[in-house]
Amino acid sequence: MIAISMPGTVAQSSAAWAATSPSCPRILDFDFSPRELFLDNVSLQIAFYAHVADESEDIESIEAVFISPSQNQSVAAFINSTDLLSGDARNGNYSTNLSFSPSSQVGTWTVEHLTVCNRAGDCRRINATAAEASGFPSKLQIIKKIKNEAAAYPQRSEERAAGLNLDPNELRGWANTDKSFSAQRKIIINSVFNRPSICWP
Repeated sequence: MIAISMPGTVAQSSAAWAATSPSCPRILDFDFSPRELFLDNVSLQIAFYAHVADESEDIESIEAVFISPSQNQSVAAFINSTDLLSGDARNGNYSTNLSFSPSSQVGTWTVEHLTVCNRAGDCRRINATAAEASGFPSKLQIIKKIKNEAAAYPQRSEERAAGLNLDPNELRGWANTDKSFSAQRKIIINSVFNRPSICWP
């Protein structure tokens, strides 16, 4: 199950997430792909993978939450036994997809937390700092795709023309007359003498 929500205040204290028995769930590995999303006008997904284990209790649930740069948006995945790829409830590999909409904030999203709980209610939780310290990925880049640069930046073509001092009206109607050469020469002279000088090293 995937959820997109506004992050709220976590009511539980950090102590509530600590291991309460010798058999606390262990996060052996997790990853996601791709680590860069180029958003257009459709929702895109990343594949999320986790390898978790518990010595004496079955894994009950896994929660992965990504948070936006402004912390005003979040995307969460809730994983259970139906997402088990291989292994079993004591030592298994899980996978699911997280969806990002076209309105997702551009920038660097981070893993706000990854939480694994067993059936006894004991949980293991790590944040982005702990993930990086363990060698796990923690950052996802959201980039907006621009289909047409000319449409997105219409002023650029005008700037190029102004930089060369070219007036497209100067050639209009002159192509098949004896004044064609004079018009072209005038444009060439303007573009050469009005262009900033080039300094070589």
